[in-house]
Amino acid sequence: MTVDLDLSPGTRSLWAGKAIPWEHLEEEVALLWKMAADNMRIGQNMSVRTSVLNLVICAPSVARARYASNLLRDLLSTHIARVIILILEDDRDAPASVATWVTLRSFPVISDLTRHHFEQITALLSGPVVKHSAALLQRLVRPDLPIYLWWLDEPPASGDPLDSLAAISQRLIVDSASFQAPGPALRLLASLLETYPACAISDLNWGRLTPLRQLVAQFFDGLEYRPYFEGIQRIEIEHAVLSASDGQDSRPSPEISAVGGYSLRLQEPARALLMGGWLKERLTWRRVACRASCPGSSESLPPGAYHWCLENGVGQPTRIDISPRRQGEVPPGTICLLRLTSRLADQQALFSISRLPGDSEHVLTSIELEQEQPRQRTLNLNEQRQESQLLVDELEITGHDDQFERILRELAALLT
Repeated sequence: MTVDLDLSPGTRSLWAGKAIPWEHLEEEVALLWKMAADNMRIGQNMSVRTSVLNLVICAPSVARARYASNLLRDLLSTHIARVIILILEDDRDAPASVATWVTLRSFPVISDLTRHHFEQITALLSGPVVKHSAALLQRLVRPDLPIYLWWLDEPPASGDPLDSLAAISQRLIVDSASFQAPGPALRLLASLLETYPACAISDLNWGRLTPLRQLVAQFFDGLEYRPYFEGIQRIEIEHAVLSASDGQDSRPSPEISAVGGYSLRLQEPARALLMGGWLKERLTWRRVACRASCPGSSESLPPGAYHWCLENGVGQPTRIDISPRRQGEVPPGTICLLRLTSRLADQQALFSISRLPGDSEHVLTSIELEQEQPRQRTLNLNEQRQESQLLVDELEITGHDDQFERILRELAALLT
């Protein structure tokens, strides 16, 4: 038995399973369970079929599908009934074809006699049949279980086939860290919320922000600094980008732009946008038109930078500024600096979280009040969580993440 690299129809691949016509998949699944129950080496517990959810993974290529298949072994705490990997090769000139494979995945949890197991169906769709992927999916899922859709690629600008798949799903999971153009993609996700209210939307990138959001909340937990929260007037966020000298491909592309004398491979600030949207939502700010002298009123902002004029609940002017920073020692998109400027009566205060130079794990938190020594702490910010851990968290949510969906709507309004 060999591992097939091209996953051609009619072949057998270790990670994808046995090639079977999709009409006979259920018979093959039943046979696999019977064979597993007869295997005395791993015990009779294999005959128990867990039934919690259908996890549908939409991949743009075989390579991404293989990556997702390897990642599934880390989902031991989630009882998935069936995994369906849809490989959508959207080449309109290719002939319409559907090829399917099936296997039974089994991994030891505590010992070889206690195992985690689920069914995996892999389907390769090419040509015009891709636009009918939702109809095919309805024939592949376990009909009595909810559908959780994990979309590995950036949402398509046209909406299809994501629209039709979201219409039959209970949850849509994306990762905005992979978005090349997060502005249009986030607006598309917000429109899906309005079109398909029964489908909850989650973002793995939102989970990566949890430690940073907790640090911001800790600034204002105590009675001493809590009044400064309502007095915040400005939010500044800087996010990391990579330069060509950081080991990136230096060939010209639409993503390359000269900024400050350097050629930067621009990484759009999805995480910074989410952080800005969260703070705006918590502060209940309202957007207003920028004055002619404001950066946001012109096209002078560099790529990856944003500026919004707003006002707080009592009509005082506020603002949000997002800008790129060339910092190669942290992954692109990482928030390098978050600074909140607040004023209470005649006292100004600065609350900031900044990355330490050359350190991707620690941050410096600082509170600076006029005529007082800064109060600083160095903390370990554990935000580099494995993608599988983030996915497990999302699979355990049975309803809507109301806070994230509110922020998605806030960002859609800001980015319009």
